This record gives sequence, C-alpha cells and structure tokens, in this order.
Amino acid sequence: MKPHPSGTMQDKPGPSAQDTPSRLGLLGYPVAHSLSPALFREYFADRPDILGKYSYDLIERSSFDEARSVFMQDYAAVNVTAPFKENAFRSADIHDYSAMRCRASNLLVKTAMADGKPQVKAYNTDFQAVLDIIRKEYPVPSGHRALVAGCGGAGKAATAAALEAGMQTYICNRTISHASEFAEYLRTFDPHGCGTVLGTVAADCSAPALTALLKAVSQADLIIYTLPGGDGSSNGLLHLLASDPALLSGKTVLEANYRDPVLAGRQCRRYIPGLTWLRTQAVATYRTVIG
Repeated sequence: MKPHPSGTMQDKPGPSAQDTPSRLGLLGYPVAHSLSPALFREYFADRPDILGKYSYDLIERSSFDEARSVFMQDYAAVNVTAPFKENAFRSADIHDYSAMRCRASNLLVKTAMADGKPQVKAYNTDFQAVLDIIRKEYPVPSGHRALVAGCGGAGKAATAAALEAGMQTYICNRTISHASEFAEYLRTFDPHGCGTVLGTVAADCSAPALTALLKAVSQADLIIYTLPGGDGSSNGLLHLLASDPALLSGKTVLEANYRDPVLAGRQCRRYIPGLTWLRTQAVATYRTVIG
C-alpha cells in the first residue's frame, strides 16, 4: 500500500465478496431522514452490477453497542453519523490515518480476519471530504485561516482537514475544555507537520467569548460550521450575525448541516452547502469500500 497524497491509506477491505455480506449501511440515531441510501442509488444509477451486488440500509438504534452488533452480524461496512462517531473510533481494531487524525470515525469496514473474527478498520471520510473541498476552494491553502464552529465528530474532522491542508485554524466550541483537549491532541499527533491550531474560542454569548470570537471570525478566510441550529440566544456566532449581518462578507462558508442549515442565505463570498459535504464524503466512502 502507498500513502494517498492526503495521508490516508487507499486499501480495500480484506475479505472477498464470497465470504462477507454485500450490505452497506448507516449507523446513527436518528437516521430515518438520511439521504445516504438515495445518494448511493443515484451515484451508481448506471452501474447495475454494483446495485445488484450491494444494498445500502439505515440502522437506527439509540445504543451504539446495539447498532454495532447489527453491523458485525450482517454488514460489510457502515457509515456512522451522530451521535456515534467517537464511539466508532474507540470500537475499531485498526485505524486509518484519517481516523487517527480526527479521533472520530464515520466509516467502519470489516477487514482481515484475526483469531477467526473479522477485524474492523476505522476511517474518516468527512476528513477526506473537507480536505477535498478546501483544496478545490484554495489551491494554495497555506497562508489562509479557518474557524471551525463545533468540536463533535464533524467538527473534529473539519479541524483536522483544515490543518492537513496547511491552514491556521481556530476551534470554536460550546465546551471550551473539549476543544482545548482536541487542540492539544492535534499538536501532539501531527505526523505531517501541517497547519497550526491558533487557539480555542468559546461559542457562548458572554462578553469575553464574543470579543474573542469576533476577532477569530475577522481573521478567518474560511468558516466551517458544524453546530446544530439555534436562535442565537446561546450561540455566539449567530448572536454576532444578528448585530452585523455582513460579518461573513468576503468569507467562504462551509456548513455541515444539510437538513436545517442556519447560514444558508447569509451574506458571504461563497456558501458551500452540507449536501456538497455529504456527497463528497459519500464518494470517498464508495472509493474506500467498493473501489
């Protein structure tokens, strides 16, 4: 195997089609709204050989352990969404560079056998998707700055991708200790020496937090928003936008949420919707699992 230019290893699952089920799925809670099965059918619409060999199902369980049990029994690979991305990372036997960089996984793949049992390898195709989007938007990403709002699974992937691209990056999160812990991890696990964590910023509406956030936003070229929606009463960025609707002018905005986006329609240089993120990570998933 040779390293992919992004740092991920482009390998295929170990078991053959004869000894693993050809079922793919999505773990999460809730997932009934997910577009993933439709995107899978759409992407392979002209590949009846793929659609005849693979299915893509939704696996909705409130417990990660229950969801993982279904995966281990019936599926070759599964995407993972909220709130299970960090659980998925911890549960894997083997970790791709992308998952290690993020400490979260949105793709689990059964791979080589050990002691008669399939090993599970964790990947993070959110990391690959955001990295691809950044490199398309900024052919020379180094020298640019990013602010990532949120430090859950998607936020971690976005932060790691911005750093991998060479951007100086702020992390904004409601729980500042969680953001600080992840920032320290990124500083210690940095094999490629890419990017710089400029600092962490609280996402609340206290005066000190708003002052720090305003400074970070003003310095950023790229805003990556992964927080859930809100009315601005406890969301610092939305609070600032209520006072200054032109705050994001001249900036590129990438939003993770494709169902209920909060920054769509805001004044900015360019808005990249969550559906673009979803489609890009889906292609990375298919490339990893199917080839």
